[in-house]
Amino acid sequence: TPTAVLGASRVKICNGESVTLTASGGVTYQWSGMSGTGAVQTVSPSQTTTYSVYAIGAQGCKSLQPATITVEVVPAITSSLKGGIICIGDKITLDAGVGPNYSYIWSNAATTQTISVGTPGIYTVTITNGVCTKIFTAEVIQATVPEIKNINYNDNGTMIITATATNGQMEYSVDNGITWQDSNMFTNVPKNSLISIRVRVKKTSCETFIEYFTFVMQNVITPNGDNLNDKIDFRGVSSYKDFKASVFDRYGREVYKAEKIRPYWDGYFQGKRLPTASYWYQVTFEDPASKQLTVKTGWILLKNIE
Repeated sequence: TPTAVLGASRVKICNGESVTLTASGGVTYQWSGMSGTGAVQTVSPSQTTTYSVYAIGAQGCKSLQPATITVEVVPAITSSLKGGIICIGDKITLDAGVGPNYSYIWSNAATTQTISVGTPGIYTVTITNGVCTKIFTAEVIQATVPEIKNINYNDNGTMIITATATNGQMEYSVDNGITWQDSNMFTNVPKNSLISIRVRVKKTSCETFIEYFTFVMQNVITPNGDNLNDKIDFRGVSSYKDFKASVFDRYGREVYKAEKIRPYWDGYFQGKRLPTASYWYQVTFEDPASKQLTVKTGWILLKNIE
């Protein structure tokens, strides 16, 4: 009666690999769950599996016990490695992830689970668990400071910020960076107020800032001294480049021209109160965001108590 012996080229493999089983002790062999009577079998188990074989002697005698061997399939190496976007001067942490018996070799020769990098480029990490080896790659991209191209504000308080950046998703703030949102549209933004606008590339220090005055020309003034609609104040935009503001009566006579010492119109002309009537205005200045000349014109009603 022969005695079956079974060996394997490897007893630990990675998922997807193959292993050669070699039986001895007989002339032919009876494999459990496999066809063929030869001494060699090639298997590719997807999970840990025990194989067995009986040895058959020259006289047809079968071994009393099968020979067995277990091939362990080691769990696949996985990684949560992700790249990212950085601004000049920023650093980002690349994390290869953790797993059983993991060891690491990065393309910059580091052997830790994480590395901190401040240079754009492609980084690779080779992870080994003693049996399997796998390479993972992450790209670090350099972003630029966003550029605000235009700010559109209308009288109902809606503000739309148009900005560009070379890489990355942008986020926006109209309260000097206290709160941020992905959308570039804001509602209920107060009129005739100085708004501190910030735009940045997410998760970076690439950020730009602008102060924008939401100038809206009121259509009625009542200069009666109650501090309500007593005057039109241009101070929010009077410091802008190419600022000019004039008010004309119905005959085309200029009854007000903005000056540094008087950046407002209170319904007076040459020290005298103007009569109640409709007046035409024109205000021009360079928009601080778009750098384009803004021209606002229209009619305003002056109500003076005679």
